[in-house]
Amino acid sequence: MQRPLNRALAVAAALALAAASTAEAQAGLTSNTATVTLNATKLSTLTVSPTTATTSIASITDNSLANQFPDVGLTTAWNLTAGTSVNLVGWFATPASALANGAALIPSTKVEGGINGGGWTAFTGAPVGTVGVAGGSLQLFNQSVAGGLFGTRTDQLNLRLNLVGFPTTTAGTYTGTLNVQAIVQ
Repeated sequence: MQRPLNRALAVAAALALAAASTAEAQAGLTSNTATVTLNATKLSTLTVSPTTATTSIASITDNSLANQFPDVGLTTAWNLTAGTSVNLVGWFATPASALANGAALIPSTKVEGGINGGGWTAFTGAPVGTVGVAGGSLQLFNQSVAGGLFGTRTDQLNLRLNLVGFPTTTAGTYTGTLNVQAIVQ
């Protein structure tokens, strides 16, 4: 019985030796290099945020410049990939009836605006790029962004009705919508 036992021991030893040499042959073995491409996109943004959506004059004074609305704060923010300037434009969709009280109308030629107390200009201009309408627009600012495509600014929008020489207004509430929009150029 010694023979089969010796033989079994010899086979076991040979297997152990073979396994050890196979393990040694696999040490340091590496796989191929797999690659994964990473892409992350930050979309351009351009926003305008007013501090209030409504501003009112308590009582209109005919034939006067004293019809000033309370200022409206506007924050314009941008994060861009291209462009040289951000322009803020105020505009009325229908210049002939910027404000209406039934059939009584105040045109955009009698509505004036400005930024940060910098003077008064009527909403009678042309669109800026694709923003605004002919005869009812006003460029409020043009901010250079060359070299700094990320930025923000806060301004006070000044608005008034210039009713000097305008016919007497009809009693009632005049309502209109001023659109304020930014555009990159």
